[in-house]
Amino acid sequence: MPDQYNLSGDFRGAILNIASTLENVQQTVGQMQTGDEDSRRELQQLIGQLSKELTAAVPAEKKEQVEAVAATAKALVEQAKEPKPNRTMLQITGEGLKQAAQNVADVLPTVLSIATQIVLAVGKMTR
Repeated sequence: MPDQYNLSGDFRGAILNIASTLENVQQTVGQMQTGDEDSRRELQQLIGQLSKELTAAVPAEKKEQVEAVAATAKALVEQAKEPKPNRTMLQITGEGLKQAAQNVADVLPTVLSIATQIVLAVGKMTR
């Protein structure tokens, strides 16, 4: 059954863009050459959880921060997908993802935990 979104207010496509961005990230994880199948599946599940949380009802003033979480998660996975990922970039992007998640923790408290798990999963996959 497809996801159902009940939208109201002035969202200007932000929630749909976030869902689309993270759906693309899940597909990218499936194409990764690093890590084993279980690690990729775990990362896909975490990205799915992140998408679900980020597309929840978010106050308009947090829209930009929520978009930053999605964009940073995408950047992290893109870095990890490289044949020889740059560990420094992975670390910087991972810290950026956690910081972006911290910025929405007051309205989406589980996002920080999911983001941290994503960073750890990517770290395991790219050792």
